[in-house]
Amino acid sequence: MCTFAENIFMIKAIIIENDDQTVGLITKTVEAYIPNVSIVAQAKDLKSGIGLINDNDPDLVLLDIRLSDGSGFDLIDHFGKPDFKVIFISNYSDYAIKAIQYDAIGYLLKPLKEDELAQAVRKAVDTIRMEEKLHAKALGESIKDLNKSHRLVLKTMDQVHLVDITDIVHIEAEGNYSTFYLVDGRKIVISKSTREFEETLLDEGFHRIHKSHIININRISYFDKADGGTVVMCNGDKVPVASRKRDMLMDLFDGLT
Repeated sequence: MCTFAENIFMIKAIIIENDDQTVGLITKTVEAYIPNVSIVAQAKDLKSGIGLINDNDPDLVLLDIRLSDGSGFDLIDHFGKPDFKVIFISNYSDYAIKAIQYDAIGYLLKPLKEDELAQAVRKAVDTIRMEEKLHAKALGESIKDLNKSHRLVLKTMDQVHLVDITDIVHIEAEGNYSTFYLVDGRKIVISKSTREFEETLLDEGFHRIHKSHIININRISYFDKADGGTVVMCNGDKVPVASRKRDMLMDLFDGLT
């Protein structure tokens, strides 16, 4: 995901497009006019695109509507509620309304126009930057005040658990399943995405520090800065930190000390 380098907000982007000329124009335009966007990978079909997104954790995907093995909408459906922004690209205007329903940040028609492309990418950058600032603010407020105590209902196939939110150490995502790690050593696996709990837990001191991990800030044991950054929780579990969250956590903890 996006990183902070030399005070520049850097965005990671992936192009999923089967037309080489379009890919070339996107690459040239981004490099020339939007220096805080880095194109980290390219794919020409749905299957490869899904793999690249999983491997690179992008902030922005420039996505062709029609691919050889499916559609851009199929790719979005695969991720459920993706944590990246999408600019759709198409030869046809027919899909524009559907693109809006999929929360696209932009919809560009081929042949691409350089100015329209640059404008759409800048809009994406501004949106991502705003969301990151809001998240950083919420994270800082949560670290300062974590006195609330509520309960969460977690339903497995055979049981219903009433869990004190403060007893949750961290949550790990794996597809549409979530594993809750508790202070007493229990692990509760439920068939819901972590994103269904994220908004509720945000005000309780929980924050996503990696695409697959949400932690309880109040249950941190220490932050290990080595190897890109790892948060060690009170139960000894080690949770990786996404690159952009590392700088954010460091700034916040430096401010507290």
